[in-house]
Amino acid sequence: MSSLRLTAIVAATAALALGLTACGGGATSGSAGGGDSATITYGIYEPGADSGYLLMGKEKDFFAKHGVKVNVVQLKSATQAYPALLAKQVDVVQGNPSEALLAVQKGAKLKFVGSTMPGQNYGLYAKSDVASLSAMAGTTLGVSTPTSLPAVVAKAMMLQSSVDPSSVKLVNSGGSADRYKAVVAGQIQVASAPLDYTAQAAKDGVKLLGRAKDVVPEYPRYALITRDDVLQAKGDAVTGLIAGLVEGIRYADAHPDEAQALAAKTLKVPATDPMISETYKEFHEGGYLAMNGEIPVKQIKYIADLQVKLGITKSAIPVDPIVDDSYRQKAIAKIGEVASNYYGDAK
Repeated sequence: MSSLRLTAIVAATAALALGLTACGGGATSGSAGGGDSATITYGIYEPGADSGYLLMGKEKDFFAKHGVKVNVVQLKSATQAYPALLAKQVDVVQGNPSEALLAVQKGAKLKFVGSTMPGQNYGLYAKSDVASLSAMAGTTLGVSTPTSLPAVVAKAMMLQSSVDPSSVKLVNSGGSADRYKAVVAGQIQVASAPLDYTAQAAKDGVKLLGRAKDVVPEYPRYALITRDDVLQAKGDAVTGLIAGLVEGIRYADAHPDEAQALAAKTLKVPATDPMISETYKEFHEGGYLAMNGEIPVKQIKYIADLQVKLGITKSAIPVDPIVDDSYRQKAIAKIGEVASNYYGDAK
């Protein structure tokens, strides 16, 4: 049954994956990277103000010295990322572990191999009529899909604040920027979105009810996820990808001007936009980064347990069998280990 369902998912979403947007060039609609074992097609969600960190490896092409060509493609959200991964349109995705666990439950052969930014940068935004997190019962909450990051992290924050998630109406309000704008326009009362908008919120009459980092610090943001067949065919390239991504994050953290300029260029906003500087400061000082590409195993297990509490799954999906840390270890052996500053203490 599960294999049939997985086959149906792949067949139904292959066409969707063909619409991926190239970011840095070279992605094709065929099997990711074709037969080239030195090429990785790397899928990321639409870049935000964090792009100064997450795209620095591509900007500086740190991948080249590790013998790998990386084609970066943008994906709208998890609803596009995982179908693209299963349909072999991308080799590796930077995504939230929640959807990966659900795909594994349905039969997908996936592995967690690293991370870029395991710290969770989401928050809940609201107008003044919602006094606090604990006052969210009866409100409308803008998310994307019911099982994606915006919804699940919001539910986790509600549980932690003694609010029954079923007392809140979930509304599919589009991407991150769309959800925030919907709160500003009064179309919804609360939005689950990244912290990118904190600098703008006060001007818009919007307040931040809480940061996920503070309310549910166990909840992770990103992991690097790939298929078993990619590891078998392109293992060295996966190692090179991880090494280049980690070098990019380290470089961005040490070169704030360049990182902020890259974020501004990516978002097509002035480098003086407060969103750019405030978001960089949050990431730089807040312990969100995987300075050694650490897989947040403890936090992924938290997600597996949370899915049971929320009724998404009947039993916790085993995490250890879908973690392969060997490629990350090889990557760090190449570039050297540095002190970790991840607030979740993934180790």
